[in-house]
Amino acid sequence: MTRDTTGPSATAGFNRRRFLMGSALGGAAALLSACAPPQASFNPSGAGITDVVVPYATGGGTDTWARFITPYVADVLEGVDRYQVENITGGESVTGTNAYVDSGVDDGRYLLVSSATTYFNGIFGQNNVRYDFTEMVPLILHGTGAVMYSNDDSGITSMEDLLNRGKDANFGGISAAGLDLIPVLAIKVLGGEIGSVFGFEGNGPIRLALARGEVDVAFDTTSTYLGQISSDVESGDAHPLFSVGIRDDNGEVVRDPAMPEIPTLEEIHRDLHGTDPEGPAYEAYQAFVTSGFYYQKGLWSNAGTSEDLVDLYAEAVETLNADEQFLDEAAGALGGYELMPGRGNGEIFRESLMISDETLAFTRRFLTEEHGAALD
Repeated sequence: MTRDTTGPSATAGFNRRRFLMGSALGGAAALLSACAPPQASFNPSGAGITDVVVPYATGGGTDTWARFITPYVADVLEGVDRYQVENITGGESVTGTNAYVDSGVDDGRYLLVSSATTYFNGIFGQNNVRYDFTEMVPLILHGTGAVMYSNDDSGITSMEDLLNRGKDANFGGISAAGLDLIPVLAIKVLGGEIGSVFGFEGNGPIRLALARGEVDVAFDTTSTYLGQISSDVESGDAHPLFSVGIRDDNGEVVRDPAMPEIPTLEEIHRDLHGTDPEGPAYEAYQAFVTSGFYYQKGLWSNAGTSEDLVDLYAEAVETLNADEQFLDEAAGALGGYELMPGRGNGEIFRESLMISDETLAFTRRFLTEEHGAALD
């Protein structure tokens, strides 16, 4: 475990402002600095400081996200002077998440930042997991998009081309039980198969393997695609195949406005088969896309957290999303996607985690038998 002993400083150029809380939220603000009896596993940093567990190493995507947004939240949230980030690593984020949940703190003094891998470990019921995100309370959520794309030398320029190649085409990924589950499940939803090469140490090495022709297709988030892949698409050296899209206000999956030219899996299924996708493969795909991308990162509190605290953070999100300066400064770090309040989104997230036993068994068989994943 490593602990950062220097609190995040306020971001330069951001106009420090405070909410004027009404009496209805006054009690919630007081919760943030209440002198409740400390739990055995929680040592608070002090008055006005909210401690935050990041169950990933420093410098990674989730750690960077946490350290970017928390100074902004502190600027607009009454009762918080700053956030103190603590990195507790191990067990693919399970160790730190367990430690946070074991604390039992639910009054806003101690929070958790989590990401897709944490959720997936819980869904699969890995034997070291002691947390349950269906009972925990999200305060802030943040999603992103993703794209599956091919190298032009592979001869694959569309999803139909990829399906026709079958297992002769290879997907390059880090782990079949992580976010790379999404693209290989997508192929299954469309009725196809694909070969796979897992074990890469990151997406950078995967892109090098793609350029060398060692794999034919890869999968990256929106920010990476727009920042590093789109130029290859413009030159004809790469081809986007499908996007996970986003959910609109009605809960329907639509094209990602950051990449409106790329069709969603649902569109491709309708084009190829004339129907909307359904069945265990699609149920699993949607469950993992929802938690893995639509709500990929989040700031969480333990079960038992009050609605007043949830409302307090919802107001903070609303204020930040309405601030043009924040949006400009956050464009790169947040990939162009706004923060979302836990209020109103937590229910959708929890539903995505409630996968039927049949679908979960299907997914485990699919991973172990078709892609060689080792699951506890």
